[in-house]
Formats: sequence, structure tokens, C-alpha cells
Amino acid sequence: MSLAAAIDHRHRSMLGWSGLALATNPQAAACAPLIIALLIGRRVSPRLWLAAPLTFFPAIAAIRFAGWPLPDLSSVYVGQADWSPMLANDAPNAWSIVQALPWIGDLPLTGLALASAVGAAAWLTARFAWRSPEGSDVITAALLFALVLPGLLPGSDARSFVMADVLALGLAAMRGDRRSWTICALVESGSMLALVGDLSGIRAWAMLGAVPMIVATALIARRFLISPANDNGLPLNPFRAYPA
Repeated sequence: MSLAAAIDHRHRSMLGWSGLALATNPQAAACAPLIIALLIGRRVSPRLWLAAPLTFFPAIAAIRFAGWPLPDLSSVYVGQADWSPMLANDAPNAWSIVQALPWIGDLPLTGLALASAVGAAAWLTARFAWRSPEGSDVITAALLFALVLPGLLPGSDARSFVMADVLALGLAAMRGDRRSWTICALVESGSMLALVGDLSGIRAWAMLGAVPMIVATALIARRFLISPANDNGLPLNPFRAYPA
């Protein structure tokens, strides 16, 4: 609902639904950087920004009143590295392959993984603040965040890509073109293989699932690879002539 409101430029509704989604499903945090980018890029009045916390905190209070303890709402991403020694817990991402390499061993790569995730999120936020996506590209951008964050954050597991599964299917249904269905098939197959690995305890399935996930992420990222860091708009995308 939040992304549908973003497509229609209904920013108050976008923020309200975002606050509610974050309170009830922590995986909605994957789309939070995109929401911030849209607010900045579209120059939304700061007064409207209050709609998110004004929805989030009453929802949290209602959840507590209903007896749902707040620790159960802890993020699927943030904090997992605190309890898991693994870079990836059956997640179909690059870290599941890296940690299986024999020369990696017990190297402390958690900080590198976290820094890469934060850096990628910051770069994408700047990119979409510089040129805000419109129409179905809003869903595409949200899908990119939903793939990049659990793809780079340490401690992700097979469940961390649920948001990406939903967005990929929604994007394919909305656009109906071959490219969108190809991306959807890649994302869903990656998640399915990771789920098989989670249920069977065989990590090789997650490593196999990482391949279609990485390919899907690259296909989506390629669409937006233009630098927001300079006034000349020099293209970083070697596959598409500027302007994109």
C-alpha cells in the first residue's frame, strides 16, 4: 500500500502505510531508504514526514497492549550478526559462497559485510533522491533495496528475501513483460533453493540459490546505474547511453 501511494504521489498515505508496515513487519525496513529518497527527491514538506512516526508508535502501543512482546518484532536483518557466527545463515547471497571458501576460514568479515550493506544503501538512497523513480519503477527500486540489503548484510537467512519475493511477483504482474518475469523467476528460484537448504540443512542449496539472486540483482541495478555524485551526470552504466 505504501508503494502504491508512492506511485500516485500520495505522500501522506505513503508515510502512514510505511509506519504501519514497519510496526507489524520488520522486513518493511528494506524499503525505508527508498521512502526517504522519494521524500528528498520530490521535496515533500517536512511536516508530512511526521505521518510515519504518528502511525508507527500508536501501532507499536497497540501491539504491546495486545500482548505481542516487542522483542518478537526485532528486525530480520539488524542484529542477526550478534548471535550468529555465520556471514550467511542459508541465505541465497554472495556471503554464503564466500564463507564456504577454504581460505576464508574464521576471518572476521562481519564488519566488511555490514559496511558494504550500509554503503550500498547510502549510494542507492542518494541515487533515487537525485532522480526519483516514477510509475512501476518505484516497485523496481524497492525490489532492488529488498535484494541488496539482505544480500549484503551479515547474518541474513532464507527468510530475509520474503519482501523481494513479493515485490518481484508484483512487478512481473504489473508490467507483464519478459524481462520482469525473468527477474521474478530468478528471485523465486533463488528463494526456493535457499528454503530447501534451510529445511535439509545442506548449505550447498543456499550457495546454488545465490547465483540467480545475484543475477536478478545485477539486472535490476543495471537500470539505475547512473552517478548522482556530480553535476554533469556522467553515466556509470556501460550498458545504456546517457541519459537513461
